[in-house]
Amino acid sequence: MSKKFNLNQFRLVKVKWHDPCDFETGWNDLKKVQAAKTEPVVSVGWLITDEADRIVLSADFCSDGTTGRAIAITRACCENITTLKVGKN
Repeated sequence: MSKKFNLNQFRLVKVKWHDPCDFETGWNDLKKVQAAKTEPVVSVGWLITDEADRIVLSADFCSDGTTGRAIAITRACCENITTLKVGKN
């Protein structure tokens, strides 16, 4: 029996957020580390989890109830979340 989901229970959103910077393991120049920047990112998907510390987006839903291209983003990294209007098929 296939799992069912109601896509209407989720908001389609655009999230502007900042991806943290990571360095290779080993020794790094201190000035390079001090100058590290985060990378601005824009993600679009259905908001499937909305909690005080994190959000979770999923871009794809299958008829068997599975999701694909999901990402969990720390709320502190989010700049803003905009609800998108879903058009007709």
